[in-house]
Amino acid sequence: MTSRERVLSALNHREGDRIPIDLGGMRSTGIHAIAYRKLKEYLKTPDRSVRVFDVFQQLAIVESEIRERVHSDVVELKRLNGGFGSKIDSWVELDIFKDGGCYLFPSGFDPKKMPDGSLAIIRDGRVIASMPPGGYYFDGKYFPLAGANSREEIDEVVTLGISPEELSFLKAQVSSIRRETDCAIMGTFGGNFFEVGHTFFGYQEFMERIITDRPLVEYFLDRLLEEYKRDLKDYLDAVGDDIDLVQIGDDYGTQENTQISLRLFRSLFKPRLKALCDYIHELKPDVFIFLHSCGSIYPFIPDFIDAGIQVLNPVQTNAKNMDPVKLKGEFGRDIVFWGGGCDTQHVLPFGDLKEVEDDVKRRIDVFGPSGGFVFASIHNIQMEIDPEKVLKLFDTAFDYGKSH
Repeated sequence: MTSRERVLSALNHREGDRIPIDLGGMRSTGIHAIAYRKLKEYLKTPDRSVRVFDVFQQLAIVESEIRERVHSDVVELKRLNGGFGSKIDSWVELDIFKDGGCYLFPSGFDPKKMPDGSLAIIRDGRVIASMPPGGYYFDGKYFPLAGANSREEIDEVVTLGISPEELSFLKAQVSSIRRETDCAIMGTFGGNFFEVGHTFFGYQEFMERIITDRPLVEYFLDRLLEEYKRDLKDYLDAVGDDIDLVQIGDDYGTQENTQISLRLFRSLFKPRLKALCDYIHELKPDVFIFLHSCGSIYPFIPDFIDAGIQVLNPVQTNAKNMDPVKLKGEFGRDIVFWGGGCDTQHVLPFGDLKEVEDDVKRRIDVFGPSGGFVFASIHNIQMEIDPEKVLKLFDTAFDYGKSH
């Protein structure tokens, strides 16, 4: 089977020649730039440079040589924006990590060193994000709708849109992927409602306003839906015939529980999520809808399925109520589990190679039968993970996945 055939088989709940594998197919199945640099050095690749395409999470582009080595079957169709308005169509070398590596960042990414040793992204004289001294990730610091009280303020800020420049970039990129690989293609879209509220208003303010200022929140969410539908039309007209999945996301869970009640999800967020899914299915019925939602989200899964979600990630089985056996038994016929392949909180960083191998095998035993499973670790591989563990993770999935 080709990689694409293997993934499509899993998406249709059929077993293929082996369980499909994903490293770098989207922004939560990736690898931190430092871990990727160490992996390239370990494998003695001729080119040791690392391109960081997501400057929020410091994620590396997984190149074809590495993708083939770890047997990955998926390629991400990346958006042009690398974060903070930077663009991944050209690159600049920056010595951010001070570890001797060659790191290339998207053009327009220009962090400034602050007196306290932190790195700051400054726009219009305002710090919009920063990385603390010794840190490895940027955190947002500016929330454009904080304190907003009118629909006019929302209208002014909530203006998305995919530019002609980006549409050309996407078309060229997807054409290149199809020409050069036989992989499945994950189209990154976004389409967040809950998380975007945090981004625009700030976490605490948005959570409070859901209760205290619901009419304004509903107007905000409806404006988002309007913008998303317009963007989806442009996006899917441009690349919809060439992608296999479209990725949307919203982190509704924490380690211990859902962030909001099921009642609130059903009344406020689910209707917009379903409208978004219905629109995708209307435009491109053959494209699978992939939802990234972290944490303890067990109570929401039936509603995700009802809304039109076909694939769930990262399958955070170390969160409360996310037991793999229960998930597969209750929902395995109705949704594809993409992730859940290794515990990245405990086993991958702190276990030995045998423990990593055993963890992968246990999870394949649960999720693998009858298809409906794409192997990936639970969220991104972080900077401290050694190359030996990365290879053990994926080699085990490759070898053991053949028997299921």
